[in-house]
Amino acid sequence: MVLLIIAGLFALIFGKIGITKEFHLVGKKARIYGVLLMVLAVPYSYVITKVLVYLLPASLLFSSYSKPIIDLILGLAIVIGLAIPFKEKKRKIE
Repeated sequence: MVLLIIAGLFALIFGKIGITKEFHLVGKKARIYGVLLMVLAVPYSYVITKVLVYLLPASLLFSSYSKPIIDLILGLAIVIGLAIPFKEKKRKIE
C-alpha cells in the first residue's frame, strides 16, 4: 500500500514517472495515473489481504519474512499493470 501511495504522489507532484527504461508517463497522463494509484491503495490493501488468506498457505502468509516480500511483489505488479493503459501507441510512418 505504501508503494502505491509513494508512486502516486511522485507522479502527481512531478508530472512524470518512469515505469521501465523505455516506458515513461509524462504530463496529464502521469498525474491521472498518480491519482488512480492513490485512490486504489486502500481498497488494494483490504482486498489483497482477504484474497491471500484463501490462496496462500498459512505458514507462508503469516511468516514475518514473506509478508513484506509478497506485498512488494503485488504492489509492483499493480503499479506496472495500471500503467499499461496509459502507454502511448507508436504510430507507423509510411
